[in-house]
Amino acid sequence: MIEMDVLIIGGGSAGENAARTAVREAGSVGLVEKSRVGGACVFNACIPTKALVHAARTYKKMRSAGFYGLPAIDRAPDYRLVKGFKDRLIEGIASGRDESMAKRGVTVLEGAARFVSSREVAVADEIIRAHSIVIATGSAPAVPPIPGLDDTGYLTHIDALELESIPDRMAVIGGGPVGVEFIQVFSAFGSDIDIYDAMDRIMSVEDEEISSALGELLRGQGISISTSVRILDIKRTSAGKLITLEDSNGVKRTAEYDEILVATGRRPVVEGLDLAAAGIETYTRGIKVDSTLRTSVPYIWAAGDVTGMLYFTYIANEQGKIAALNAATSGHTEFKYDILPRATFCDPEVASVGLTETQARETGRRVVTGRYKFADMTRPIVSNETDGFIKIVAEEGTGLILGGHILGAEASTTIHEIAAAMAGHLTVFDIGNLIHSYPTFSEGVRYACQTARA
Repeated sequence: MIEMDVLIIGGGSAGENAARTAVREAGSVGLVEKSRVGGACVFNACIPTKALVHAARTYKKMRSAGFYGLPAIDRAPDYRLVKGFKDRLIEGIASGRDESMAKRGVTVLEGAARFVSSREVAVADEIIRAHSIVIATGSAPAVPPIPGLDDTGYLTHIDALELESIPDRMAVIGGGPVGVEFIQVFSAFGSDIDIYDAMDRIMSVEDEEISSALGELLRGQGISISTSVRILDIKRTSAGKLITLEDSNGVKRTAEYDEILVATGRRPVVEGLDLAAAGIETYTRGIKVDSTLRTSVPYIWAAGDVTGMLYFTYIANEQGKIAALNAATSGHTEFKYDILPRATFCDPEVASVGLTETQARETGRRVVTGRYKFADMTRPIVSNETDGFIKIVAEEGTGLILGGHILGAEASTTIHEIAAAMAGHLTVFDIGNLIHSYPTFSEGVRYACQTARA
């Protein structure tokens, strides 16, 4: 039996950050990982998808180089080379992560973990007894129970990253961030894309104006979007995969594709852990934790996607740090969820922080909004990136910023000005009077705040 002060199960974003934190506070720290340290973000989520998104965006700019008086490319790329770029990038980032952990003093244990008791975990032929445990096993794609889907075959985002060629016809089931990022990649490289979503709009967690405007832009790029639809059945045919669907009016239709990408959310990875043996409580979305990320067992914490709260790498990183700090020091540091910027790396990008307009009004506040179009700013005009706008949601009278929402170039970066303003309890008057460098994308935040003064 091996004795550990802190044992961390899972070597993804939350687990890595937990290990880095715990080893500074505890005498002995173990990290269990059944594959390679790095997890989904490194191998099949954030980094590889962003690599493909940037490749697609670059290719689109190459095709539109005539705008700048430059020769535009007019030939299709070899997608195998694009995938090769992604693979090389990932291998470079992934290389040496296990060794790095060992150099920090973390014992890396390879294998699947299983609770034997609340303090004992089996890994391969070893039993590890730990004073404190952090569970950070992440999440996996959730696949809906659509009749015929399993028999017909489908792609998850993990499978899509390994494609060597672009399907001529692709259906994407799910209009959230994962689906939207992938349709931009495959569409840019020549695939005909239809996207289906059960909600009344794609990117339904975003401010309604933002998601509606994004939908129109995507349609303008030749992407078909069907919302408020239900997939009834999927069958294999001699020429592809046939989807039967029904719209909100009960009208049925069929469409045939070469491939189907399922992007309908994620589920916690808890299979094989035998959480019951440790007495750990779960709920429909994952492992139940309190504000300090402690589970129902006083000396076990959970962090990252396995908690089912927010599926973002930076959230997992922060949760991993806080869970490990509490586990290693018996502390009570809480995770704060009040200001959490998020971004979807489509083209143009979508980014948000705080309340949407609808959410703000539902609180009972009197609300004002401000907007400013990218087409009215010099920098987007110069760079030929005029699609989109910036929207500010504020409290009437006080001008306190309640939320910010951006559709446009560099939205993933610009959103942090709004987040910082909210963290500092600044108002639209403060930001509206703040001189910004010219010409920049972030000027739009100032101008949007100025229009929210009514």
